[in-house]
Amino acid sequence: MRSEAIIAALIGAGITLVTTICTSLLNYRIKRNRIRYDYETKKQETKIDKLNEIYTKLIGIINLYPDISPNDVLNSVEYAPNYSMEWFDAVLKSLDYQIEDYRKQLQNENNSLGRKSDIETQISNREYSKEKISWIRDQYIKAKEEYDLFYESDKAVFDLYAGQNVRNSLVEFEVVIHNVFISGRRAGEAGDPIKNIIQVSRRNIVNSMRDDIGIS
Repeated sequence: MRSEAIIAALIGAGITLVTTICTSLLNYRIKRNRIRYDYETKKQETKIDKLNEIYTKLIGIINLYPDISPNDVLNSVEYAPNYSMEWFDAVLKSLDYQIEDYRKQLQNENNSLGRKSDIETQISNREYSKEKISWIRDQYIKAKEEYDLFYESDKAVFDLYAGQNVRNSLVEFEVVIHNVFISGRRAGEAGDPIKNIIQVSRRNIVNSMRDDIGIS
């Protein structure tokens, strides 16, 4: 009987010990998981805060870029100069020479009414093109300067936190801007958001940013 009591006591103590150990392990796992969860939550909150700030700034910058190139504007001008390599001023100067030549032609007293009207139209088209290209130049320079500042101050944080799709979309946007304003490709009509390559690329960036921070 005594031995049975001792055995029972040992079994009870063993069960108590096992229960205590299991409880301690369970509590440790719960605490560890809670710490890990709190860390991941804080990490995610920090990421979203950083991305909200950076994405807002970047969207503001990419929206500064004009939707059309000088070659889009010049498409309706006969014998227009060709734009490339950021040579805005060279194109504007060439248009000035053409306007000057047309004005000299306008002084010819032998011009018919039709010819005179055609010359005046040529001059008007070039004057409009000059105004539009000057605006494009100023917007492009402003956007480029702002993007360069972003690259210097925020690009490292962007690369650290931004999702892969966002980074890929930004690279694609850079390629489009290079093709339009360096290589001289046309961007497409500003009023056609489906075919205008700058608007399409800009929209892809914004959508990828929304997906990255969970905005539906």
